[in-house]
Parts: sequence; structure tokens; C-alpha cells
Amino acid sequence: MIGWMEQANRDGWTNEAWVQALRRDGPHASSAEAELHRMLRDGLRRAFSARPAVLEWVDDFAQEASIRVLQQLPTFRGDSRFSTWALAIAVRIAFDELRRKRWHDVSLDALVGTGDHPASRYKEDPEKVMGRRDMLRMLQKAMSEHLTPKQLLALSAELKGMPQSEIGRRIGANRNAIYKLTHDGRKKLKHVLSQQGITAEAIAWAFSADARGLL
Repeated sequence: MIGWMEQANRDGWTNEAWVQALRRDGPHASSAEAELHRMLRDGLRRAFSARPAVLEWVDDFAQEASIRVLQQLPTFRGDSRFSTWALAIAVRIAFDELRRKRWHDVSLDALVGTGDHPASRYKEDPEKVMGRRDMLRMLQKAMSEHLTPKQLLALSAELKGMPQSEIGRRIGANRNAIYKLTHDGRKKLKHVLSQQGITAEAIAWAFSADARGLL
């Protein structure tokens, strides 16, 4: 990725020039925003050049990234080139959106309960899976008995890999609300499982990425 980030600096804009031009009360804000969008769009096209199917969404990603960059402009400290900083934001947004699109047609209700989930690509040795089923059954039982319905939906989806932004879109809540739902749910479950004598290591594994696809 370094190559396409370096190419984005070819026009020679300094950090100070970007920041001053993008200030909404500045005289050149509109043209600077258009240049920002062009830079992000071209950078994303280069970043995803090996994935042609993604290119149809590049303009949308660049538009959302432009808005995010303007919102976060006061946090830019100049530790790196502005274009590098802005493109890093754009790439994160693109990957988040691609993950969300992959989950778009997966029902939240389908993620509550046992069995593999439709978007999972996780595979593990069958012998290891059998050795951990009891732990997962206890987790599922604790979830169904001790979580609120919203906590159950949100945490079940998160544990199976659905991004919080997509969970929030389905439930109608912002990311902070989803974070609190899942954080409180995890805290409650850890307490319940520890009271049942489950070790901290086993609990940590149950909430880890390694357990996804087995719940």
C-alpha cells in the first residue's frame, strides 16, 4: 500500500495547505473538498486494483471518507503526510463497508442459537471442536438466560463476526450504543461463567475470534 499512498502525494500539497484549504470558512474550501474526493477516489482505485468487483463502490467509499476526514480534521497532528492520513481513513471505511455488505443478507435472528452462521469461513480440526463444545454450550445457555433480548441479539451477532456498524443499522442504534450493549453483555456473562467455575482462560477463548463459527 505504500506505493499508492506515495503516489497520492505527487501534487505536492503540504500538510498546512490541505488543512487551511479544507477549513469550511476558508475561501477555497469547495475546490479543496473536490480535490480531496478526487485524491481519495484515485487512491482507493489503486488500493483495490486487484479486486475489480470492489471498484464499483469506490466513489461511495470516497464520498463517505471525505466526510469523515473533514470531521476528523481537527485531530490531524501532522505526524505523517496529510494524504497518507486521509487515505488510511478511506481504506478503513472501505474495508468496514465491504464487511458490512458481506453480512447484508444475514438475519440477526439466524445468528442467535447454535450452529454455524452463513457468513462464516472459519474451520477447525473436528477433534478440537468436540473438546470445546461443552464450553460453548454453557456460554449459549448463559447468554439465553442472563442477557436482555437486545444484548442477546447484539452479542450473538458480534461473536459470529458481524461488524458493530451493521449490527447498529439492523437494531437502529449508533456504534456507542452497540458497544455498551456488547460490553455490558460480556461483563455479565464473564461474571456468570466465573461463578460456575469456568477458568478465565476458557472464558477468554469463548469470546475470542477462534471461537467464531462454532457458536
